[in-house]
Amino acid sequence: MRITVAKIGNNKTVNFAVEELCKYLKLIDPELMLDRRLYDEYSESVKGVIWVGEDKAFDSLLPAVDKRDLDDAIYIDVDKSEGIITGTNPRSVLIAVYRFLKELGCAWVRDTSDGEIIPRYTLSPVSVYVCEKASYRHRGVCIEGSDAYEHVFEMINWLPKAGMNAFFRQFMVPGEFFDRWYDHLKNPYTEKESVTTDDVVAMMRSLEEEIEKRGLLYHAVGHGWTSGAIGVNPTGWEDKSNTVPEDKKEMVAMLGGERKYFNEMPLSTNLCYSNPDVKKALSDTVVSYCEAHPNADYVHFWLADGANNFCECENCAKFLPSDWYVDVMNEIDEKLSEKGIRARIVFLAYVDLLWAPVKNKLKNPDRFTIMFAPIKRNFDVSFKTLNCDETVIPEYELNKSVIPKDIVENAAHLAKWFESSNVTDGFDYDYHLMWNLIRDGGGIMTSHVLFDDMQNLDRIGLCGMVSCQLMRCSFPTGLAMAMMAEGLWDKTCDFEEKSDSYFLSAFGNDGLAVKEYLKKLTCGIDPNRDEWEFKQVSSEQRERLVEFIAELYRFEPVIKKNIDECCGNVRRSWEYLDIHREIYIRFANALVRRADGADMAERQRLSDELRDFLAINEMKYHRVLDYNNSIGYFINSLTYYKGE
Repeated sequence: MRITVAKIGNNKTVNFAVEELCKYLKLIDPELMLDRRLYDEYSESVKGVIWVGEDKAFDSLLPAVDKRDLDDAIYIDVDKSEGIITGTNPRSVLIAVYRFLKELGCAWVRDTSDGEIIPRYTLSPVSVYVCEKASYRHRGVCIEGSDAYEHVFEMINWLPKAGMNAFFRQFMVPGEFFDRWYDHLKNPYTEKESVTTDDVVAMMRSLEEEIEKRGLLYHAVGHGWTSGAIGVNPTGWEDKSNTVPEDKKEMVAMLGGERKYFNEMPLSTNLCYSNPDVKKALSDTVVSYCEAHPNADYVHFWLADGANNFCECENCAKFLPSDWYVDVMNEIDEKLSEKGIRARIVFLAYVDLLWAPVKNKLKNPDRFTIMFAPIKRNFDVSFKTLNCDETVIPEYELNKSVIPKDIVENAAHLAKWFESSNVTDGFDYDYHLMWNLIRDGGGIMTSHVLFDDMQNLDRIGLCGMVSCQLMRCSFPTGLAMAMMAEGLWDKTCDFEEKSDSYFLSAFGNDGLAVKEYLKKLTCGIDPNRDEWEFKQVSSEQRERLVEFIAELYRFEPVIKKNIDECCGNVRRSWEYLDIHREIYIRFANALVRRADGADMAERQRLSDELRDFLAINEMKYHRVLDYNNSIGYFINSLTYYKGE
C-alpha cells in the first residue's frame, strides 16, 4: 500500500508532525510505501494525498475557538488514505496527527520511551473522521521531583501525544530538581554525578528547543522574583543563607521585629511591599526577564514561597498581602505596556494570597491569568461535589492564617479573586501527582478524583490545569496521567470507558483484570494521611492491610504468566506491576508489624530493609517512580508516630 503525505508550508511544528506521522505509520506497517510532498497551500485539484498543516481553506471545517494561538481544535477527515489533518495552530496539527495514529491503534500509556504501544499490521486504505476542540485551554504539567534530563524530555515528548499543550519550568534556573537526581544523595548504592548551574542552563536550553519544536505553550519562573529583586538567585529551596545583603536589609519583610531571611531560606522570604524601592525592583526584574525571554508564553509572577511570612511593618500591615501583590502587578503591567511587550502574566491564589484583595484592582485584567493553588486541600473528594453557596471565608489575620484543606473553602477564595480582579482566564495548579499517588496503593482512587476534578474545573470558573507533579508518576500504571489528559481534552467523556481502554492498551488481554486488582489495592493503604502525621495503625486499618497483602499474593500468578507470554512494552507494563507488588508487600508487612506493637528498633530495621530494596532496584523503575520523593513517605510511615 502507498500513502502520500502533503505538507503545507515549512512551520517547524508541522514539519515535526509530518515526521511523526510517517515514523509511526512505518512502525505499524514496515511494508508501507510513503511519499512526501511540500506545498505552499492547499489545492483542491491535488488528489490522492493526506494534507497535513494549516490553510485558510480549512478554517470553516474547524470548531470555533476564542484564541487560535492558545486554544486547540482538530479536524481529521481521511477517507481511503486521502483527506485532511489540521488544527487551529501548529501544535493542534501535531495533536491531530497523534489522534489520527490513536485511531489506527497506537497508544502511549506512560510518559516514557517504554510506554509506546504500537500495533503491527498491514495497513489497508485508512479512514478516520474526528472534529473536536479541547474542553479547556490550559492542559499542562510543571516540573517537580528529582529529574534527569531524560525524565523531563520524555514528559515533554508525551504531552502532545496525550492531547496536552503546555509545560511549566519553575525558577530562573531549576537546579534543585536536577541536583536531586544527579547527586543521588538518598541512594547510597548509586554513584554521584553532580551537575553545575551551567549544565542545568544547557539542559534547559535543549529542553526549550524540544518544547518549541512541539509548539507547546511555555510557562516560566514563578519562584525566585522576591530574592532576585535583592540580588540573590537561589536555584531551589535547599539554598540557605543567614545573611541578608546589608544594603538590601530594609527591603526584606519584618517578622517579629527583625528583617532577616525566613527560616534562612531566601526563596521563602517576602519583601517589604509598602517600600517603593521594593515595588520598583520587583517590577524591573520581571520586565527585564520578559524582554530577555520572548519565548515564554506565560511568565509566572509569584511572591515568596511558604505561609505566614509577610511583612509586619506598620505600613505593610495596613492592607492584605494580596492588595500589595496587585499594586506590584499593576506596575509590571504599566512597564510592559510602555515597552510594547505582550507577555502574559500569571499570578497565584495560594496560602496567604488565597485571601483576595479588597483595596486594589488590576487595571488591565486582560494581561493576567489567575493560578489557583490549593496546596493544603484534601483529595478524598473532588470539585464534582462542590456547593459554595453558603461558604463563609474566615477573616485574614496577618501571619496567623490557617490555610484551608476543605475544597469548598478553597473554591470560595477563588470566587472572590475572580470577582475582585475581573480576570476571566484561570487554571488549577494542583498536586494530585506530587504525593497522593504513592500513598494510594493501586492508584485508582487518585486517578478518579483527578479525572472528576478535570471534568468540573469550569464549575469554579477555571479553564484548565497545570499539574504540579513529579516527572515520573506512572507507577504502577500511567492511568492517572492518562485520565487527567482525557478529562482536560473532553470533559464529557466517561471514566470507566476511558480507563478500560487504557488497561487493555497497557496490559493486553488481561488488562481489565489488572483494573480490578488495582481497585482492590487502592483502599488498602489510606492515601489521605499526611506522612508527617502518620498515626498509630488502627485495628481496622490492620485488617485492610492484611487483605491488601493477600491480594498482592493472589494476583502474582497472573503477573508472572503475562511477563512470560507478553512482549515489548506490554510486557514492560507487567514488569512494573511486579516491582510494585514487591515494594508494597514489604511496605504493608512492615505496617502490620508496626500495628502489632513493633518497637522502634524493629521499625527501624524494617525501614532500612525497605530503603535498601528501593535503592538497590532504583534503575529498574526509575522511569516511572521517583525514588527520591517516595522514600520519605515510605520510611516516615514505618518509623514515626505523630509526636515521636
